[in-house]
Amino acid sequence: TDTELSKSIQAINKDTFHLSQKETENHQTNLQKLCRICGGSFKSDPYKRSYPVHGPVDDETQALLRKKEKRATSWPDLLAKVFKIDVRGDIDTIHPTNFCHNCWNVIQRKFSNSPSEVYFPRKGTMEWHPHSSSCDVCGTSFHGIKRKKRPLNPQLSKKPRIVAGSTRKVRPVRNVKQVSNKAVMKKIVNCNKIHLSTKILAVDYPVDFVKSVSCQACEHILADPVETTCKHVFCRACILKCIKAMGSYCPACRYPCFPTDLVSPVKSFLNILNNLILRCPVKDCPEEVVLGKYAHHFSSHKDAEEKEGYAYVNKGGRPRQHLLSLTRRAQKHRLRELKLQVKAFAEKEEGGDVKSVCLTLFLLALRARNEHRQADELEAIMQGKGSGLHPAVCLAIRVNTFLSCSQY
Repeated sequence: TDTELSKSIQAINKDTFHLSQKETENHQTNLQKLCRICGGSFKSDPYKRSYPVHGPVDDETQALLRKKEKRATSWPDLLAKVFKIDVRGDIDTIHPTNFCHNCWNVIQRKFSNSPSEVYFPRKGTMEWHPHSSSCDVCGTSFHGIKRKKRPLNPQLSKKPRIVAGSTRKVRPVRNVKQVSNKAVMKKIVNCNKIHLSTKILAVDYPVDFVKSVSCQACEHILADPVETTCKHVFCRACILKCIKAMGSYCPACRYPCFPTDLVSPVKSFLNILNNLILRCPVKDCPEEVVLGKYAHHFSSHKDAEEKEGYAYVNKGGRPRQHLLSLTRRAQKHRLRELKLQVKAFAEKEEGGDVKSVCLTLFLLALRARNEHRQADELEAIMQGKGSGLHPAVCLAIRVNTFLSCSQY
C-alpha cells in the first residue's frame, strides 16, 4: 500500500509539474501577441506588423535618424529615449519581446515632427508581472479586453413605439469629455491673476489667429512661451504644472512630452507675439501698448499709485499753502497722521521719547542737505552745550559724528 501511495503522489506531482510548465508556455505564447510598450494586441493591426524590442533599428527609422543627425543603432536606445523604458533587463517569461506598429509610429513622429495623429495610451507604459492564477495576460489574450455589458432593463427591453408629436429635435451635443479636460487644466494652472486675457486685445483679430497666440492650457495670451515636440505652444509655467499633475504628455494631443523636450519658439513667432496691440486694463487709461512693452507700462501705473499714497493731490479749490505759512491749528491738522506714526514708533523703539525722534529726523534732514552749521548747532543743543558755538567746536562735533557713523 505504501508503494502504491508513493506512486500516486509521484504521478500527481508529475501532472502538476507538466500543468505548470504548460501554463508557463501558454503565458509566454500569449506574451508574444502583445506589445511590450502599450500592451495592445497585434490582432488590432490588419497587417499584424511588429518589431523586435532587442533587434536593430529598421532601415526607415535609420534613414530618419541620419537625416536628423541622431545616433542610435538598436531599439533599446530609442525606446529608452522616447518612452523612458529600459528593456535591457527584460525576462522572456515576464515581458513581451516585440512592440506594435502604433508605438513605432510614435517613435517616427518624435523625430520627424510630422503633424499626423498618433494614438498613445493615456496611462503611459504597461507594467508586466510574472504569471499567476489571476494573470491578466492569459485571461484577456485570446478573447481581448471587452467592455463590460450593462444589465438590460426589463421595462425597456421591448422596442419603444414612436408617437407623432412626441419626438424631440436632435441637438448637436458638445464633447463633454473635452470640456471637462479643459476645466481641469484651468484649475491646475490657476493663472487668472498672472496671465493676460485675450479680451484685452485692441484689434479684432481672427479667431484662429487668437488661438495660435494663446496658451493651449489656460487660453490666455502666451507668457514666456515654449514649444513641445508636437508643435503645440504653451506658457512655460502652465505646461510644467500640467506635466507635474497629469503626467508626461502634451495636454493638447496626449503625445509623450517631458520638460527637457520644451524649446523656445522661432523668433518670427515671438516677434508677432510681442507686437500684439493690447488695451491697458487700468481704469481711465486710454493707451494702447504692444505686448513687449506692456510690463513697463503697467509698472508705471503701479509707481504712480505708490506715489499717490504719499503725495497730496489737490482736487480743486484754493491753492495748497506751504506748511510754514499755516496757523498752528492747521499745521497740527495736516501733520496729524505723521504725528501718530512718530508717536507709535517712539513708544515702540525709544521708550516714548518723541522729542528725541523728531530732533534726530530734523538733524538727518539738515545733514542730507549739507547744512552742517545748523546741524552742528542742533546737535550741540541736543547734547546740552547751548547755541552759538565756536567754529572749531562745530568742526570737532562734525568729525566726531562722521567717526561714529563710519561703523554703519
